[in-house]
Amino acid sequence: MMPSRQLLCAAALALSLGSAPGAMAQSLADSAARIEQLIESGQGAEAVEAARRFLQQVAERTGFGVANAQLTVGVAEGFGMFEPRADNRFLVDEPIHAYVEVYGFSLSPLSNGANRLLFDVSFTLDSPEGEQLTDGMISMGEVQLDSYREPIDGYFHLTYRVTGAVGAYILRTRVVDRASGETAEFSLPVVFSEPGAATSEK
Repeated sequence: MMPSRQLLCAAALALSLGSAPGAMAQSLADSAARIEQLIESGQGAEAVEAARRFLQQVAERTGFGVANAQLTVGVAEGFGMFEPRADNRFLVDEPIHAYVEVYGFSLSPLSNGANRLLFDVSFTLDSPEGEQLTDGMISMGEVQLDSYREPIDGYFHLTYRVTGAVGAYILRTRVVDRASGETAEFSLPVVFSEPGAATSEK
């Protein structure tokens, strides 16, 4: 049975600790060596800040991306704070909760000294063979956050509500870093079954 395109969705983003501003351009090897020096000299706080700058350098080189996409039981409570779902089987019309981490995003400075992160999120259902089953990507809206730090990475919690879908599908989600235009996607296999019906294996 083909799914309808009715849905409700909610997205929230929370950020990990950010890196300190003002990092000078240098090689990753030089940055790593500097962190080692700070640790050896007992400058723990400075070493941590240098490590944050190091991770910022890595993220800038890799570009925008997503990682650790998982189905979850309920809403994530923070970065890495979620209960993984034991399987990918859902009843028809049952809400789907997912967690994903983002990195390498753009920071747009604001007049008040904060940095703005802005993402556009959309999704579709694909067949197990990879055929897209909707006319286009279905918008889930935007996610905006202003931070007075320079975040290294962050997370989304997403809640999907898909009506009328029965059988196996690939839930494919697209995240666009609006400032840079860079796009990243992740896919999660799901199976929808009528109440009392046997479900497929993952």
